[in-house]
Amino acid sequence: MRQKCSVSEYEELWQSDPQRYGGIPMEKAVASLQMDPQAVSMLVDRGVLECFDIGDDSEVTPMISLQSLLLFKTAKAAGTKDRSERILQILTEAAKSKKTLYYGDVMKAVGLLYKESRHRQAFTAALREAVQKSELYEHGLLISALLIYKIQFIPDDDFFEMAKELGFFTPDKDSKTVFFQGQMERIFKFYE
Repeated sequence: MRQKCSVSEYEELWQSDPQRYGGIPMEKAVASLQMDPQAVSMLVDRGVLECFDIGDDSEVTPMISLQSLLLFKTAKAAGTKDRSERILQILTEAAKSKKTLYYGDVMKAVGLLYKESRHRQAFTAALREAVQKSELYEHGLLISALLIYKIQFIPDDDFFEMAKELGFFTPDKDSKTVFFQGQMERIFKFYE
């Protein structure tokens, strides 16, 4: 959620309730969350993080509410019961916005680190569950197509393995790139 205000308006808000309106610059929030700026902006757009755009039309400084940042970090560190639901929510928002997301960023958003093998295993299990919960699943679409590697710009092997298990993908016959792009295009079209 974004709120635009002048410097003087923001100062008044902060003086009225420093705990509620205290904030840090967007780049500091990005560093604190160890996510890329696009992922943090998505959290703002979804209303997970509160952002104050401070200034006038010539110069705006985005400030992330410290309260919302701490709440998000606490929730991220919380238990894993709803991890597949959170993954599904993130991927559904990406689908509606016609965006792909990076594995590492989504893993961080649900409290996991890509470099940790057991975290990748937990994420894969939760992702498979999210795929099956998605409204796209009954239409032969795997929402995990929107989750790609930063360098390769293609989903991981489990996406193709799941598609193969379901009879959607035949490795010897189908091109991974063509299959993935077809899934992605159909997903974006579904949410038009």
